[in-house]
Amino acid sequence: MNSGESNENARRTDGGLGRRNFLRLGTAGVAGLAVAGATAGTATASARTASTRTSTTAAAAVTTMPDPAPVDLKQGGGKTYHASPGDTPEFHVNDFASFKNAVENAGDGDIIRVADDAAIDMTGAENTLSIGTGVIISGGRGNNGSLGGLIYTTRDRNPVADKALPMFKTYGDRVRFTGLRIQGPRLANYWDPEGFDGDLSDHTAYDNYLIGGIHFLGENCRVDNCQLYGFTHAAISVGAGSYPVSARIDHCSIHNNPMEHFGYGVNLYNGESVIEWNYFDYNRHSIAGYGYATNGYTARYNLVGEHPISHAFDMHGRAQNDGSDTDVAGGTINIHHNTFRFTTDVSPANRDQEAIAIRGVPENRCDIDNNWFYHSSKPVEVNKQGNAYRQENEQWMHMWASDNHFGRSEPAGDIGHPR
Repeated sequence: MNSGESNENARRTDGGLGRRNFLRLGTAGVAGLAVAGATAGTATASARTASTRTSTTAAAAVTTMPDPAPVDLKQGGGKTYHASPGDTPEFHVNDFASFKNAVENAGDGDIIRVADDAAIDMTGAENTLSIGTGVIISGGRGNNGSLGGLIYTTRDRNPVADKALPMFKTYGDRVRFTGLRIQGPRLANYWDPEGFDGDLSDHTAYDNYLIGGIHFLGENCRVDNCQLYGFTHAAISVGAGSYPVSARIDHCSIHNNPMEHFGYGVNLYNGESVIEWNYFDYNRHSIAGYGYATNGYTARYNLVGEHPISHAFDMHGRAQNDGSDTDVAGGTINIHHNTFRFTTDVSPANRDQEAIAIRGVPENRCDIDNNWFYHSSKPVEVNKQGNAYRQENEQWMHMWASDNHFGRSEPAGDIGHPR
């Protein structure tokens, strides 16, 4: 690894804990704020269908979570965000029926404006609306104190085992969600449906709980200025094994996606994406990559909060076809000007926790530059849990790091998240 990184004198040691030393059911809340009704999904709610739901036009009537993103920073959007689609909306919607009609009739470039006081219930209608190329679904988050219109599901079980059920799966290019609150069923800090510590490879308790938010399968899609939370699988997914597509996720508050074994803020199956100016907290992984050689991302200008469940930024390893013992961990990964405000996880083990884990060898390279880690020192050991970053390999390979800052003292303004 390259040098040129600042350190604090304080030292820390590896606590030597296993993967998890205990598990507990999650409790509701964000950064200490209690939320009534930790589990929004119920059997009754899950059984509802689009044809039998009742309209809700007052978002306050639905149990939600407060937004933990700092109100005075650009990370997370909200009142600091000053971009919008700009044009006059073709559709104004405030309930499921009007929203469904708009989605079915919108064309390229059309804007669907979700009312600021809307609470659109997608329970029973997940993955049924096909959003066309170039359609923009817009809310007013941050305008005159608005939280943004709410689109949510209370379905907490997927009838199809071992397969994620997103609220929206889009095949159109240039689809955009902006200025909205997008809420899943599990309003908790941490949750494990199995409640057992061990090898997860043989466990199936998670299989029917995989509920997601948005899954993009079209090119150049975007989520900006949204609050996304409560999903057991992933708030946002991009691409698939046979669909390497690009997306941009920016100025969002992505938090409390809590389920053990999954629980992703941004889940990158395949393709190249840019993830910037976001606030992350209480996610199991805030960014997770699937590991294909065509899978990579740039993560920049993000702020990760104090409550990780596991490492924040990730690239999984995938076995090579040539029988090599070295897994491929993505293609090109560029992580710069982010801040990671933690050194241990909060659920369930309170163990030493790395900020970044590259779980194999990138096909091209991984660069980690100009970040602010609360961890006290630059990593020396390659694969040590609890270091600021680690690589699952016997030696650093295709990994470079420079000009990072370690410790809780504030670095120069050009290191870490812009502030």
